Amino acid sequence: MSHPRGKKKTVVAAAAAGAAGLVAAALVVGAQASAADPISLTLNYHCTFPLVGSQSLKVVINTDLPPAVNAGQATGAFDIKAVSTINADTVSGLGLIGATTLEGSATASAKVAAPGLDLPVSVPIALDKTNIPPSGEMNINATGKTPSLTFTQPGQAKITVGDLALKVTPRKADGSVTGITPDGTINAPCTQDPGQNNTLATITINGGGGTSTPPPTSDTPPPTSDTPPPTSATPPPTSDTPPPGGTKFVFGIDGKTALKALGSTAPIKGGFDADVDIAAKKFTGSLKLDATKTDFKLLGFLPGSADVKVVQNGTQSGELVGTGFKAHIKFDVFLPTVNLFGFPISTDPKCGTVSPSTSEMSTGDGFDLLKGGKLTGTYALSAFQNCGSFNDWISAFAKSDGNTLDLNLARQ
Repeated sequence: MSHPRGKKKTVVAAAAAGAAGLVAAALVVGAQASAADPISLTLNYHCTFPLVGSQSLKVVINTDLPPAVNAGQATGAFDIKAVSTINADTVSGLGLIGATTLEGSATASAKVAAPGLDLPVSVPIALDKTNIPPSGEMNINATGKTPSLTFTQPGQAKITVGDLALKVTPRKADGSVTGITPDGTINAPCTQDPGQNNTLATITINGGGGTSTPPPTSDTPPPTSDTPPPTSATPPPTSDTPPPGGTKFVFGIDGKTALKALGSTAPIKGGFDADVDIAAKKFTGSLKLDATKTDFKLLGFLPGSADVKVVQNGTQSGELVGTGFKAHIKFDVFLPTVNLFGFPISTDPKCGTVSPSTSEMSTGDGFDLLKGGKLTGTYALSAFQNCGSFNDWISAFAKSDGNTLDLNLARQ
């Protein structure tokens, strides 16, 4: 049996867990000819999902199987019960995309090996619709029945559980899909972590008259449920090691800023890349904005213009809130060129704010981390420096509080 492992699941890994437990277990061969023994098997997988990449998944399978059956006798169906515990981090991740329920199906692979029989099995099964709690851990219970087979030769039958293929749909409270894919359905392949014992059971097949006949001899005896397969040279990933690259959000930016003191606006285009720690609900990121320009009228009638360059000051940060986020933005503002009456009065690229500007920005209602939405905030401009002989004059007119940022973010 595999040892218990910690789990670090993602938005859609919760759906995988419920399906995995039921499907993998449903591949077991039982028998009515002998008394059944309780069996429990824990398996760990890594599933590849859109948005979050490879994520771990833990499945616990419980059933009753006989230690022996008779050759030539059809086996009957046995009940299967599986429990998957979804941790609080995964529940939080599901909340980030607005999911309140999980439903779907899965297909599991397995193999039944016995004398004269090497049978690959592929079994589809439905996942019951399951409510997602607002916080804390989430248990998904699954039940099913084994198929029935007939072994024709005495020996040993080994039942091993293989990989999974998931097709699941997280839904919002109103029944709509979350938008994690165009149709809301996720197709996720799940590969078993290496170095595990994936043998659910080894069953003795008795010959005629109910006597036990040993299996054919070979140089390498068939493994039993008490003997794990050879371990991999590479240990399986643990929950302490995040998937390569982590969870990354990339947004395009299109919007505007209003400069209060100048009574003008400037268009804003660019992008924001964020590396997200879903468990901690925090992120760090990089802000890149294109150079822009603003036209203004000093005192309401003196025409002027300025080229504007915004440069992030250090790494940006923020917290995930609901299905959106709050961002703590810090940046420097430069005016490479300032014109008045069409004549340049400052052309120094170092003409910029003395102190960085900061803004506490929040996403609006209906923001979707999978699609985007509105992000707004306010900021102040400090005094300016390095603006040539007109520095004090430029600084006096540009310095201001209450400037606004109105941005539209589009997920890329």
